[in-house]
Amino acid sequence: MRKSSKAFMSIILAVTAFVLCTVQVDAQIGQNLVINRFVSDPDNIETHVVISDVDGVGPNLKITIYNEEGRLVYERYETLNAFGKINYNPLTYLNAYQHGYNQNPKFVGTVRIESDGGNIAGQYWEKYRNTEQAYLNIAVPAADGKGYDKLVCQHFVSDKSVNAQIIVSNTEVARPVTVDVKFYSDNGGLVGVEKRVISANGVVSINPYKSLKGVKMTGTAYIVVVGAGKITGEYWQAADREKYQVALPLEGVTKIR
Repeated sequence: MRKSSKAFMSIILAVTAFVLCTVQVDAQIGQNLVINRFVSDPDNIETHVVISDVDGVGPNLKITIYNEEGRLVYERYETLNAFGKINYNPLTYLNAYQHGYNQNPKFVGTVRIESDGGNIAGQYWEKYRNTEQAYLNIAVPAADGKGYDKLVCQHFVSDKSVNAQIIVSNTEVARPVTVDVKFYSDNGGLVGVEKRVISANGVVSINPYKSLKGVKMTGTAYIVVVGAGKITGEYWQAADREKYQVALPLEGVTKIR
């Protein structure tokens, strides 16, 4: 009986230690949000950032847009009504301000949203003006701006005919972050590793087919921070031949100690 009690206690301690070491977080509500991939292409794409007040406190918002290199393009302040939302089209203001600091009107970047009190939720919508490209229309939730130590892309495709992109954003505002992108087969075999350095407030797009030098496969990818820093991300996949596009947030893992 004593042996059984000791064994049971050992299991409890092991489980507790594991929980304390690593916690998986799926929250996409907070006081800081990140739109990991924002496209500015005024002639071809209509974009919307939707932001909602979750707590009913009517917070003030700071909305900031950066290009891929983390260069500030534009910032604006808004106020949410209690339990209200705003449907924010960044291109309206980017055009008015000449795309901020002479930025080319066609660029890819990120949107950062900060609340001065109360939690908010957000979404990013992308609609193509050409109806023949309507299959590319997409919506994806904003990510928690606190970021994570590791991201999990549960499914990726490496294929010349598929436009697959693993999007990784640096949530740090003042320093770059280094990541290892590890590609595994469906059977768990390590196929390739790519190291990337992401600028503060920046974002990178990683094409598995290019990273794996033309290997045709499906698998799972893990994006791990090397040293200090936090990241968040998404997986985008499109195929013109089959006329579809999907976009999914990546699962994040945060180490407690």
